[in-house]
This record gives sequence, C-alpha cells and structure tokens, in this order.
Amino acid sequence: MDQIDLFLLYNKEVAEAKLKIIERLQKQSNAKSDKRTSNIDIAHHILKSAGKPLHVSKIIELAKQDYNVQLDRDSIVSAILKKVNVGQTFIRTAPNTFAIVQAEEAP
Repeated sequence: MDQIDLFLLYNKEVAEAKLKIIERLQKQSNAKSDKRTSNIDIAHHILKSAGKPLHVSKIIELAKQDYNVQLDRDSIVSAILKKVNVGQTFIRTAPNTFAIVQAEEAP
C-alpha cells in the first residue's frame, strides 16, 4: 500500500468511527425525548411553580394552558390523594386544594 491508500484508509476508519458515535448519541437523545411526563409530575410542576396551594380546577386549567394536557379531574385527585395519604410530595390544605410538602422545597 502506498501512502495515499493508507491516508484514505485512515480517513475512512475515522469517518466510520465518527458515524458510530453520532448514531449512538442520536439514539440516546431519542430515548430521552420519548419519555413522557406523567400527570402527577405535571401537577407537581404546576404546584411548585405556583408556590402556593391550588384547587384542583386551577391545576387542571394550568395543565391545559402550560402543557397542553387535559387532566381527568377524578384521576388527578385520586393520584394526589394517594400521595397525601402516605405523606409524600403533596399535602391537602382544603377540600380539593393541594400544595407541595414543605420539606421538598427546602434546599
């Protein structure tokens, strides 16, 4: 093999290695973007952003406005109440009004 053939072979192998890296990174990027945000995560983000207790009607309204997601009232209340009952993430401040547990907000 002369020098030109060696040069071309080297560049071909480098290009193939780069393509493999690019394909791997694209797969990782696609895997991350395929992950959906759960309804309970949406409610959590909304309450955290608000920084105050919100009625479930307001949570549903903000979910539609900010996330373009229509939350089912009974489902989201049920999911939040499950967390309230085990003392995780949410607290109930009034009927159908919820807030984030204070311990989570502390740095």
